[in-house]
Amino acid sequence: MPNWTRTLSLRNKLVLTILICLVLPSLVSMNVSNLLTRDAVKSQVTDNSIESMRIVNQIVNGQLKNMIYVMNFIQFDEKLQPSIRDLGRANAETKQGDILQYKQTIMNRISTVIDTFGNLNVTLLLPNHEYVASYTTFYFNPNDFLKTEWFPAVEQISGYNVKWIGAEPNYSRTTSQPYLLAAAKPIRINDITYGYVIVGLEMNTLQQLFDQYKNNESMVIIDQNGRIIVDKDSDKIGTQFAYQDQLPPEDGSSFVKVAGEDYILLSNQVTPDWRLVSLSPYKTAAQKIETFRKTDFFIQIFFLLLFAIVLLYMVRTLTKPIARLVQTVVRIESGQLSERSNISGGDEVGRLGYVFDRMIDRIEHMIEENRHEQELKREAELAMLQAQINPHFLFNVLNSIRLKIMMKGDSENAELLSSLSSLLRMTINRNNAYIPLHEEIEINEHYVRLLNSRHGDRIVLHISAASDTLLLEIPRFMLQPLIENAYIHGLKSKSGEITIASRICEDGRLQVEVRDSGIGMSPERLATLRNYLDIPNPFSEETTSPALSGIGLHNVFERLRLIYGHRFDFEISSEQGQGTQIVLRFPQQARMEG
Repeated sequence: MPNWTRTLSLRNKLVLTILICLVLPSLVSMNVSNLLTRDAVKSQVTDNSIESMRIVNQIVNGQLKNMIYVMNFIQFDEKLQPSIRDLGRANAETKQGDILQYKQTIMNRISTVIDTFGNLNVTLLLPNHEYVASYTTFYFNPNDFLKTEWFPAVEQISGYNVKWIGAEPNYSRTTSQPYLLAAAKPIRINDITYGYVIVGLEMNTLQQLFDQYKNNESMVIIDQNGRIIVDKDSDKIGTQFAYQDQLPPEDGSSFVKVAGEDYILLSNQVTPDWRLVSLSPYKTAAQKIETFRKTDFFIQIFFLLLFAIVLLYMVRTLTKPIARLVQTVVRIESGQLSERSNISGGDEVGRLGYVFDRMIDRIEHMIEENRHEQELKREAELAMLQAQINPHFLFNVLNSIRLKIMMKGDSENAELLSSLSSLLRMTINRNNAYIPLHEEIEINEHYVRLLNSRHGDRIVLHISAASDTLLLEIPRFMLQPLIENAYIHGLKSKSGEITIASRICEDGRLQVEVRDSGIGMSPERLATLRNYLDIPNPFSEETTSPALSGIGLHNVFERLRLIYGHRFDFEISSEQGQGTQIVLRFPQQARMEG
């Protein structure tokens, strides 16, 4: 839970929780709905666009079918064929009047068809360079078609197929349009070509149809190379369609990015060489659906806010007794124990207020009893302190005796009194649980000095402590039980050597060793000692202690386990006649680990 919520009152936490439980499901529901309906909306918008394009496609196909119909009419009409053949056989010897008669007959027959359509320009070319045209040829010679780059492809057309040429510069002065949509086919009989029909469609009908689209939408016809052949803007005719490489491979739809916005790209094959392409923004197409979804969203938000207001009012009313109880608790905390909440009622809050007031009554009574008990206790402690001997008085007396002995020239006994005073001071002083290693070593030097004076046997204490370990803190009186054990059980209270060594291990822990030059132990006795020191409570009736300083030695190990946990370990090695060595390893930071 974030830290800032800890400072909120119970009422605010309750309100916040309820609001989260209200708002979060709504947000999740709306996001899930968006995810689940996104594809459906996309499919619906695409279907709507495809339906619109299907209508346009029918009109475009109608215009193209008109062009095919005129070409097929010229090729297969029986009334036209004699005149076309006669005109195709005309030469220099043919009378000019006959030629004009042939052309007039052909033109009259063709006019019965093209006058119905009204936007077609028809050209009939014959191999003898004679021609018939439905438009004025004053500015254009139809034989120039023979020089165009597409005309050889017309000659290669097989069967009754059509060559869809595309946008051609307008060769008819009957309209101001710069381009005509052209198609051509050869007229054959028994694989012998006896003429060519070229039909030009005026684009105004298609451009007006395409012009119905908005500025950010477009409808074009492109050829197989991606060049635009029909567009509402004549200046774009002949340019490359920008999204040719993103067109679907067959009739269908795809989505493209235009200036960071999704567009629906639709394509329909209108001829073997031409495609009708539509590009419209998805956002605009989905606007009605998105408007419906936004309306639904705002309705949900409105009812959510209305419910939240009602909920806040109810929460405030229901939690008002709790707020009064909190104020009472705050005043009691400031010391006004006479304050009571006086909340009543049959619900949980009412019962809580009643129980709280009774609890404060009992606490106030207990405080009064405790105050009386504390007064009695202080009187008893004062009496006990008056009966105690001040430790500082005892140390001062010992120091005075030591000075008198030194003044009489007995420096040896004076030094013993100094050691006893220091050892006694460290024993009585329990303020510090940890002391530096050098102080612990100094205490044990005093202890060995007192042992030597008491028993008469000389114990030589060697100190081999690394300088970087002397200031490290260790538990107080950790080494004294080990020195005592070495003296009593290792040296058998006789003369010998005891060594205290310390160093820093490779893993960063402090290693402290205590070695003696005593009698050592047999392997069986050493194994018994190790098992004994591993037992958590070795002083039960079932456990037999080895002949060592059991309680003191085990207490040292158990104390280190409690302080350092698994980071403490020890080793005990011994050989008969070679002495005993105890090695302790534990972390340097005694206070943090403890």
